[in-house]
Amino acid sequence: MNVQFVQLPPPYEPPPKWIPAEERRFNKDYNNDLRTFLPRTLVLKRLKAADALGFNIRGGKEHNFGFYVSKVMPGSEAANLGIQEGDQILKVNNIDFNTLDHAEAVKVLKFSTTIEMLVRYFPFGYQRTYDRMDHH
Repeated sequence: MNVQFVQLPPPYEPPPKWIPAEERRFNKDYNNDLRTFLPRTLVLKRLKAADALGFNIRGGKEHNFGFYVSKVMPGSEAANLGIQEGDQILKVNNIDFNTLDHAEAVKVLKFSTTIEMLVRYFPFGYQRTYDRMDHH
């Protein structure tokens, strides 16, 4: 018996509500301030390398995409610095994170007490990680 599996498309999502141009400036769902998406440098300091980072990451070159912050612990130093879910980690201590696999990236983060991070908020790229990692 020959069984074939068919990958179904994702469920239909209706488009977001249309917002008239004159209301966009004041609508919480419409943000055209591009500074939100510019790279920013953050410095996270820990007393000991064993102390918690305060955030989780997903990604790596073995998955063919960059590293993203997937969770931030409320009240952590990371949260206080403004690290947020959907931030892409571009560099840590001048190491280009686009060239690392997951294990290498975790090592860089875990074994440093001062972590200088170049990040940018990139929610679209972050959502793509779920499309790619969870449907193999």
